[in-house]
Amino acid sequence: MLHGQQPLDFSYLIQMVGNDPVFLIDFFETFILQNALYLAEINETLIKEDWAKLASCAHKIKPTFSYIGRNDVKELVQTIEYNAKNMTALNKIPKDVERLNTLSLKICEQLEEAKKDIQSKI
Repeated sequence: MLHGQQPLDFSYLIQMVGNDPVFLIDFFETFILQNALYLAEINETLIKEDWAKLASCAHKIKPTFSYIGRNDVKELVQTIEYNAKNMTALNKIPKDVERLNTLSLKICEQLEEAKKDIQSKI
Protein backbone atom coordinates (compact mmCIF):
# COMPACT_ATOMS: atom_id res chain seq x y z
CA MET A 1 0.00 0.00 0.00
CA LEU A 2 1.28 3.46 -0.84
CA HIS A 3 1.36 5.77 2.16
CA GLY A 4 2.35 9.38 1.72
CA GLN A 5 3.68 9.86 5.23
CA GLN A 6 5.72 6.67 5.26
CA PRO A 7 9.09 7.50 6.81
CA LEU A 8 12.01 7.85 4.45
CA ASP A 9 14.93 5.48 4.84
CA PHE A 10 18.35 6.84 3.94
CA SER A 11 20.31 3.68 4.84
CA TYR A 12 20.85 2.70 1.18
CA LEU A 13 21.97 6.23 0.30
CA ILE A 14 24.30 6.41 3.31
CA GLN A 15 25.65 2.94 2.53
CA MET A 16 26.49 4.13 -1.00
CA VAL A 17 28.00 7.54 -0.22
CA GLY A 18 28.69 7.62 3.51
CA ASN A 19 27.10 9.75 6.18
CA ASP A 20 28.43 13.11 4.96
CA PRO A 21 25.91 15.76 6.07
CA VAL A 22 26.89 18.22 3.33
CA PHE A 23 26.52 15.59 0.62
CA LEU A 24 23.16 14.47 2.04
CA ILE A 25 21.87 18.05 2.02
CA ASP A 26 23.06 18.46 -1.60
CA PHE A 27 21.41 15.15 -2.53
CA PHE A 28 18.09 16.21 -0.96
CA GLU A 29 18.17 19.56 -2.78
CA THR A 30 19.01 17.87 -6.09
CA PHE A 31 16.29 15.24 -5.56
CA ILE A 32 13.68 17.94 -4.89
CA LEU A 33 14.71 19.95 -7.97
CA GLN A 34 15.01 16.95 -10.33
CA ASN A 35 11.79 15.41 -9.04
CA ALA A 36 9.88 18.59 -9.90
CA LEU A 37 11.37 18.64 -13.41
CA TYR A 38 10.63 14.95 -14.04
CA LEU A 39 7.06 15.30 -12.75
CA ALA A 40 6.43 18.35 -14.93
CA GLU A 41 7.63 16.34 -17.92
CA ILE A 42 5.48 13.33 -16.95
CA ASN A 43 2.40 15.52 -16.51
CA GLU A 44 3.04 17.28 -19.83
CA THR A 45 3.46 14.01 -21.74
CA LEU A 46 0.32 12.63 -20.06
CA ILE A 47 -1.73 15.59 -21.30
CA LYS A 48 -0.35 15.03 -24.81
CA GLU A 49 -0.86 11.27 -24.48
CA ASP A 50 2.71 10.79 -25.69
CA TRP A 51 3.01 7.32 -24.17
CA ALA A 52 6.54 6.58 -25.41
CA LYS A 53 7.91 9.80 -23.91
CA LEU A 54 5.92 9.30 -20.72
CA ALA A 55 7.46 5.83 -20.35
CA SER A 56 10.92 7.33 -20.89
CA CYS A 57 10.30 10.03 -18.25
CA ALA A 58 9.02 7.46 -15.77
CA HIS A 59 12.11 5.34 -16.43
CA LYS A 60 14.37 8.30 -15.55
CA ILE A 61 12.65 9.09 -12.24
CA LYS A 62 12.17 5.48 -11.13
CA PRO A 63 15.53 4.70 -9.47
CA THR A 64 15.59 7.91 -7.42
CA PHE A 65 13.00 6.55 -5.00
CA SER A 66 15.28 3.64 -4.04
CA TYR A 67 17.80 6.07 -2.55
CA ILE A 68 15.26 7.30 -0.02
CA GLY A 69 13.76 3.93 0.86
CA ARG A 70 10.49 4.35 -1.03
CA ASN A 71 10.40 1.20 -3.15
CA ASP A 72 6.60 1.40 -3.04
CA VAL A 73 6.78 4.62 -5.06
CA LYS A 74 9.41 3.09 -7.34
CA GLU A 75 6.96 0.26 -8.05
CA LEU A 76 4.19 2.77 -8.81
CA VAL A 77 6.49 4.51 -11.31
CA GLN A 78 7.42 1.12 -12.76
CA THR A 79 3.70 0.41 -13.33
CA ILE A 80 3.28 3.80 -15.04
CA GLU A 81 6.32 3.12 -17.21
CA TYR A 82 5.14 -0.39 -18.11
CA ASN A 83 1.61 0.68 -18.98
CA ALA A 84 2.76 3.66 -21.06
CA LYS A 85 5.47 1.68 -22.86
CA ASN A 86 3.15 -1.22 -23.69
CA MET A 87 0.08 0.98 -24.17
CA THR A 88 -1.87 -1.14 -21.69
CA ALA A 89 -4.29 0.07 -19.00
CA LEU A 90 -3.99 3.60 -20.42
CA ASN A 91 -7.11 4.64 -18.49
CA LYS A 92 -5.24 3.81 -15.24
CA ILE A 93 -2.22 6.03 -15.98
CA PRO A 94 -3.80 9.43 -15.11
CA LYS A 95 -4.83 8.19 -11.65
CA ASP A 96 -1.39 6.65 -11.09
CA VAL A 97 0.32 9.88 -12.17
CA GLU A 98 -1.94 11.86 -9.84
CA ARG A 99 -0.94 9.51 -6.99
CA LEU A 100 2.73 9.95 -7.94
CA ASN A 101 2.33 13.74 -7.82
CA THR A 102 0.76 13.55 -4.35
CA LEU A 103 3.36 11.15 -2.98
CA SER A 104 6.24 13.15 -4.47
CA LEU A 105 4.99 16.34 -2.87
CA LYS A 106 4.89 14.65 0.54
CA ILE A 107 8.31 13.07 0.00
CA CYS A 108 9.82 16.45 -0.92
CA GLU A 109 8.31 17.95 2.25
CA GLN A 110 9.91 15.12 4.24
CA LEU A 111 13.25 15.76 2.53
CA GLU A 112 13.02 19.46 3.43
CA GLU A 113 12.46 18.45 7.06
CA ALA A 114 15.38 15.99 6.95
CA LYS A 115 17.55 18.72 5.42
CA LYS A 116 16.65 21.17 8.22
CA ASP A 117 17.33 18.47 10.80
CA ILE A 118 20.80 17.79 9.38
CA GLN A 119 21.58 21.50 9.03
CA SER A 120 20.69 22.07 12.69
CA LYS A 121 23.34 19.51 13.68
CA ILE A 122 26.28 20.84 11.64
